[in-house]
Amino acid sequence: MSVLQRLLEDPVRFKRLKVGFYVTLGVIAAAEVVLPIVFRNEHAHHHFAFEGWPAFGSAYGFVSCVAIILVSKAIGKLWLMRKEDHYGS
Repeated sequence: MSVLQRLLEDPVRFKRLKVGFYVTLGVIAAAEVVLPIVFRNEHAHHHFAFEGWPAFGSAYGFVSCVAIILVSKAIGKLWLMRKEDHYGS
């Protein structure tokens, strides 16, 4: 049995692993918001004012990925999928 199997099969270890993962994500997200505020780069050139907001790139990337997924699902549902009896008739 591998180490990963033991971690994922034991409920207590799995819960600890999951909590640790979420805590790590929270720390990274907080650091991305706080560090640009603390270490401002006065020479940074932004084309638009909102590009200078802390964590703008991450939020924009997340919203873009969600939009790509939703549009892809809509295209698949409305255009690519056939009716259930398409080949039966």
